[in-house]
Amino acid sequence: MLEFDVVTIVAQVINFLVLAVVLYFLLFKPTVKRMNERAAEREALLEEARLEEAEAALKLEEINQRLAAIDSEIDDRLQEAYQKAQEQSKTLLEATHLEAEHILGEAEREAQKRQQQEVAQLQDELVNSILDISGQVLAKAAPDVIHDNFIDELTHEIWELGKTDMRQVHAIRESLAGRTPTVFVTSAKELTPDQQRNLIRTFSALADSNVNMEINIDPKLITGIRVRMGDLVVENTLAMELSELKSDVAAALEENLDGKQ
Repeated sequence: MLEFDVVTIVAQVINFLVLAVVLYFLLFKPTVKRMNERAAEREALLEEARLEEAEAALKLEEINQRLAAIDSEIDDRLQEAYQKAQEQSKTLLEATHLEAEHILGEAEREAQKRQQQEVAQLQDELVNSILDISGQVLAKAAPDVIHDNFIDELTHEIWELGKTDMRQVHAIRESLAGRTPTVFVTSAKELTPDQQRNLIRTFSALADSNVNMEINIDPKLITGIRVRMGDLVVENTLAMELSELKSDVAAALEENLDGKQ
């Protein structure tokens, strides 16, 4: 029969308890502490990861919102740019149309102006031709008596000047004072001695002094004479009358052309 040593058993139990206490404080408690610390660290890391994940989600949402806003802004700007381009294109088209109308209008006005100038030039040439032909015909057909009458009319006009406008007569005499005036006569035909004497007498009376006289012949005057003494110039010729008729002939020609259009 087995015999138990109570003292031994008690000693063993005490040793076991002491060993257990020693193991608890030396091995198990530090291990549990480290495990708890690691668990706390893992929980802290998990919490930090959750926070970072939440923050990342917020940032991602913010980025998505910004991207959406950028897309919307891009669309708005593209639409604005398109509308502006359309408006600029419309404005440019209108400006081009107006410029084209202006150019066409200017071209039309310039063409009308040139046409009017050409017509006026042709009319002027035609009138000059008519007057030249008329002058040539009259120069050949006009009798000498007409030439004489033109000279008589001019001398009569000078004599009448002394009756009607003595102020002008005095002005002429003052301008000729202190010198012997020269009377320059241009005649369509040769002057007779009587006509020459009559002219000298007439202009001597006008100048109130003796005068010299120089005579030139110019058939272009057709009939009559032109006289210059100092600043005084008087003319009574058929060429002058034809020249004065030029505007009337041009008006009649223009009226005739307008009536045929």
